[in-house]
Amino acid sequence: MYSMTEDTDVTWDWLGEHFRVKVLCSLAGVATQILVHNLDTNSNILMDVGDGILRDLIVLPRSYYDNIDTVLISHGHFDHVGSIFSLLAFFRMLNRKNKLTIISPPNVTELRGLVDTFAENYKDSTPFDYEVIEIDSDISFQGITITSFPVQHRGSLLGGGELPQIPAVGFIIRKEEEKIVYTGDTGYFNLLKSHVSEADLAIIEGTYEGDPSNYHLSVTQAGELGSLAKNHLIIHRIPKLK
Repeated sequence: MYSMTEDTDVTWDWLGEHFRVKVLCSLAGVATQILVHNLDTNSNILMDVGDGILRDLIVLPRSYYDNIDTVLISHGHFDHVGSIFSLLAFFRMLNRKNKLTIISPPNVTELRGLVDTFAENYKDSTPFDYEVIEIDSDISFQGITITSFPVQHRGSLLGGGELPQIPAVGFIIRKEEEKIVYTGDTGYFNLLKSHVSEADLAIIEGTYEGDPSNYHLSVTQAGELGSLAKNHLIIHRIPKLK
């Protein structure tokens, strides 16, 4: 359920007291990237960085991508992390000066590999600092608290045979009493209800039209969870291929 809110620059999917949110893209197996704008500081959080991130950003006024100071990575699948190299290279080209903080669960090998490759090639010519911070609980900055919580997902690039569960989290973003919950990719588990309940905005994956799997929610499940929040967006639908 999208609640479209417009300003003079961007059409937002949700507008709160402290934050506004735009789903730049979210298609299962293609890309998920979500922009969270902090109205109080005019800074931005980018949640996940799938394919096409630069095309999604450059249609916005430049201030929105110049002011991305934090990137949240929910897990290592390519449709959520595959364009982090491109994002870093783009910021390098723009001669960015502000530090970029990348937050992820521990041991996301795909993220580390992409960031390390960028560092090896451009360590002497990158004009901004960047850092990967692995969290398994809370981190606070600019009056915001970001909390990660483990979710139920699988499919490591390093796996063989039966695909193992991988480091995968959802995120809760809080400022004062306002709360945004992003499930990341996950199957259903009981604690999802408590995470989503009474959130000002819940951003919930709903991959399948029919029956869910153990590692992805159905649209029906996403809608039921969303009804526990004050507002919700269902994302991560399977694209219709021709």
